[in-house]
Amino acid sequence: MAGPAAAAARELARRIVTLPRPGDSAIRTAVERALAEGTVLLLSYRDAAGHESDRAVEPAGLLAADGRWYLIAWCRTRRAGRGFRLDRITAAAPTGERAQPHDLAELLSGSAAAGAVRPTALGPLPVAIA
Repeated sequence: MAGPAAAAARELARRIVTLPRPGDSAIRTAVERALAEGTVLLLSYRDAAGHESDRAVEPAGLLAADGRWYLIAWCRTRRAGRGFRLDRITAAAPTGERAQPHDLAELLSGSAAAGAVRPTALGPLPVAIA
């Protein structure tokens, strides 16, 4: 990306902030780097029932839904597309290995998130009336 679009993206990125939970900044950084570089990521993941597993995944994108963030990836262990809630990832280690490219919409197909759309712009923030 170059020119005005790149400048607009950088400006938008400077205006987005998060309050990370203690300890998850390294996980978030590893996920972001794997997405940006197109590399395989090794995850330790705790599912909703509390079961831990280790996964090698090929990241395809991020999904925001119901106030939570999900890493959408091709899971080599399950040999299928999967969503991993970021707050359930207990460790994330980059491998440096090139991941196969995966279409995000295709991985979401058939899931509850199949209708997810890319934002075209940020809407206005609600204004509190005093």
